[in-house]
Amino acid sequence: MDSDRLLKLKVVAMVAVMLEESTGDYLQTSPQRDPGSEWSVDHRRVAIGRRSLSNFKSKRSSSR
Repeated sequence: MDSDRLLKLKVVAMVAVMLEESTGDYLQTSPQRDPGSEWSVDHRRVAIGRRSLSNFKSKRSSSR
């Protein structure tokens, strides 16, 4: 493919993306990607060996 044709295809792709975004109809994150309740976040943190969420939030400064 020559460079002029490749450039035209890139421009067409960019314009298509801009037009699609201007309509406001684009992909949204699914509800399943929500981190969940504080209990479930805390449970996952403790399960992988991190501090519990209450300890994490009560620290005044980061550990050094």
